[in-house]
Amino acid sequence: MDKKEELKAIMEHPEYMLIAENKTLKQRINSKKIGKEDVKKAVAVTAKNKGKSLVSDVLNGKWFDLVYDFVNTGEQLRDKLDDAKKMRLIGECLQKSDNHEKMLNSLVDLITNPYGLTLYLKIVNLLSEAPVDGDMLDILSDYLSNLAKEDNLEKAFSRNKTILNLIDKCSPQALILLRRADEWPLVKGVKVLEINNGYVQGDNSRPIAKSFVEAKQFSSIPVDDMQMAIIDLDTNGLAKLVYGTMMSNPSRKITVEQLTDLGRIVREAITRK
Repeated sequence: MDKKEELKAIMEHPEYMLIAENKTLKQRINSKKIGKEDVKKAVAVTAKNKGKSLVSDVLNGKWFDLVYDFVNTGEQLRDKLDDAKKMRLIGECLQKSDNHEKMLNSLVDLITNPYGLTLYLKIVNLLSEAPVDGDMLDILSDYLSNLAKEDNLEKAFSRNKTILNLIDKCSPQALILLRRADEWPLVKGVKVLEINNGYVQGDNSRPIAKSFVEAKQFSSIPVDDMQMAIIDLDTNGLAKLVYGTMMSNPSRKITVEQLTDLGRIVREAITRK
């Protein structure tokens, strides 16, 4: 199988490649089981040679090739998956575009621009830490599509560098929640209200999370996962709990999780336009 066909197969079924490598390595380990006598011999040699570790003796024996292959396989799998992720990323951008040729030309302009290339490489690094078909692929493909439409990448560089740094600090769950900010419910169960300029002080992530998962649109998310997403958004300054009145009913006091100005900027950047 040539590299293009292999890459296509990995994009479609990345788990097949991982399973195959798993079986190959484990079969080789089983064929070279280390026995008690091997361990005794290694310990005896180590005792005679002060300053020499047992690890060195084991690695200098029959396990060296397998340990080397283990390390090398990990790097090779990473590189193959990274290539597959890049292909999927660009493929998602094209699929979400009404004009594939125009989008591809915009992406070419992006990576052949010094500012655009720096941002693209940061996106690729973020994607490298995520599964090949996970939520980050969807989020980053929307972000890349929007970035490719920037008229002046030099002027947009600092803003987008900040956005990417914030994306890096947030979990995929937090970013998904950020994109769904227009679905956030009112917050109930905040017992102690310490207000500063309309913002509720202290850690209220648990009652916020409980209020969110009680809403039908977020009911499938475990409350602990929701709480971690809320903490991500609040810690990074993307959202805050606010106490105030409803515009439609000024006499009613409410608490609501609300996007900050920075949160709105990041949300716009990762939402398909």
